[in-house]
Amino acid sequence: MIEIKNLTKKFKTSHGTLAVFDDFNLAVKDGTFLGVQGKSGAGKSTLLSLLAGLQKPDSGSITVDGTEITALDEKQLAAFRNRSIGYISQEQSFLENLTVFDNVRLPAYISRNKSVLLNLFHRLPKNSPEHSAAAGVQPVRSVQNDADVIGDNEIAARTNKLLADLGIAHLANQYPQDLSGGENHRVLIARALINNPKLILADEPTDSVDSDRTTAIITLFKGLAQSGKTVILVSHDEQALRLCDEVIRL
Repeated sequence: MIEIKNLTKKFKTSHGTLAVFDDFNLAVKDGTFLGVQGKSGAGKSTLLSLLAGLQKPDSGSITVDGTEITALDEKQLAAFRNRSIGYISQEQSFLENLTVFDNVRLPAYISRNKSVLLNLFHRLPKNSPEHSAAAGVQPVRSVQNDADVIGDNEIAARTNKLLADLGIAHLANQYPQDLSGGENHRVLIARALINNPKLILADEPTDSVDSDRTTAIITLFKGLAQSGKTVILVSHDEQALRLCDEVIRL
């Protein structure tokens, strides 16, 4: 359940103060696939950013799954966001030195408070253990116990499944800079879903994607909502919005 109460958010511009939200209220039940539309500047992306805790409101409260995120400090908020929120922004933010496979699975290691078994500072050679994992071959790792091995296997399996579901399994060993905009957008979706979040926030996820891929992505979101997750989709794509359970206009 998402509850937004008496939300106010203002921005200072060269023309004065702009109130994007003024005493805004919204309640979204679990398992809802909600579409959000509106003109440019209406506050669609700002709404998602506020729900993800990336921006703070000037006043009001936001509660996600029983947690009032507006009352959390930055460390608590980061942990909650990693664990419970899958955020797909319009900005294609990747670690360029990591493959598609490694970019997608990285949040899973962060959420488990384990040492991230990746080299973040240079490109990995194609015969490295990480590339073997991306190809479906389990690498030999130095681990402390069997639970670590099982965790690594589960993460690799989930990463491979998400890439396959989004039609980009063949790109696992590629790097973000070598992909098209639409392909990278699907990588962002896979990364947002890796921790099986309860809330998925998607900002124009079908941008630069053809009609068939749009249908596949929206069908994936709809299935997540039917399983009890809450999905909030910001889009100007009428094809995508028609498949939502509800649509609000800002």
